[in-house]
Amino acid sequence: MTSASPTFTCPEFLSMERGIIDDFVGCMRECCEETELCVRSLNSGGGQPFIHQLFRAMHSLKGNCQMVGLAPFSQLLHHVEEIVARVRSNQDIYFRGMGEFLLLAIDEVQDLLTDLIANGHTSEVRRQRLTDICASLQKQSADGDRVQQFRDAIMLFEGKITQKSTVPKGPKVQLELPNDMELMRKLSMHIDNLSIYRKNRSDQVVQLAEQLNEVLGLPLNVDQLRAAALMHDVGMSFIPHNIFNKEGSLSREEKSKIQEHVVTGSQLLLRFGNWNDAARMVLDHHERFDGSGYPNGLVGQQIHAGGRMLSIIDTFCSITNERSDRTFKKSLLNAISEINANASIQFDPDMVTAFNDVVRKIMMKQ
Repeated sequence: MTSASPTFTCPEFLSMERGIIDDFVGCMRECCEETELCVRSLNSGGGQPFIHQLFRAMHSLKGNCQMVGLAPFSQLLHHVEEIVARVRSNQDIYFRGMGEFLLLAIDEVQDLLTDLIANGHTSEVRRQRLTDICASLQKQSADGDRVQQFRDAIMLFEGKITQKSTVPKGPKVQLELPNDMELMRKLSMHIDNLSIYRKNRSDQVVQLAEQLNEVLGLPLNVDQLRAAALMHDVGMSFIPHNIFNKEGSLSREEKSKIQEHVVTGSQLLLRFGNWNDAARMVLDHHERFDGSGYPNGLVGQQIHAGGRMLSIIDTFCSITNERSDRTFKKSLLNAISEINANASIQFDPDMVTAFNDVVRKIMMKQ
């Protein structure tokens, strides 16, 4: 019986609020994109300004890791940063092989961080191997054959990659099923990525739903509510893009297509199994308190409590985020004012009162 590969975790980071983790992920992606841009520019003959920019990107990523308690990553990134620092201080020269290695290293760091966030731990073997390779490159003399040194480092790195799978020469994509919540999150990220105006929208809905549920005294099962928050708009990904992204008014047929998304999302949850409450919340989240909503024209308490919650939150997120027909974000105060004005018409008045407390807490934090 073989023992599991060593892993490590970062409890300080993982215990932080989801919003902070999401902000960190966004900054990490920006640093990685900036690194790739600098390497491409340097490979095309770009000069010292791109070396400085590359160093700043590395330094920012390392600093962000230190700030949020990701010490194992900041130690690793220190060695990566020092490789660039030597070029920046004219102790070394940049060449294409160095850029190739830096991209591989940053991709590996991003992969390990993503794995840590998704699973609560990640491979210590992979982290230590990359640390050792980078430390070795940092220590090696610039008087040696740097091209060969980096070529050897890339070969070591690529050798590591071939060992990621426990089955030699196995398929790159394993046929395995993630747990329900993980799959729902991936589906929600897909719909968020379909529009620049939906960045991190699903995570925002989840957080607000959990906060509203808590203020109301936890009337709903937390997991069922989280599933509904993740899946409430997934059905929109099945809407034709010419309708999904249309600016201006929709025809009756186009509105009918849009409205189908609540049925699609609820049916997907039913197919998962054991998510009946979440499915009903998704189905009801466009019902209106006065009975003028869809798909069933339910009135008041006939609407599932989770559907009434999501109706408020979905509207709030739509108002406070940029849209293609609106180049600015409305303030939290303007958004809650619009929601208050529609209490007893579109929204459950008692839930609107509770949501005021949620928004008040957000405003106080800001």
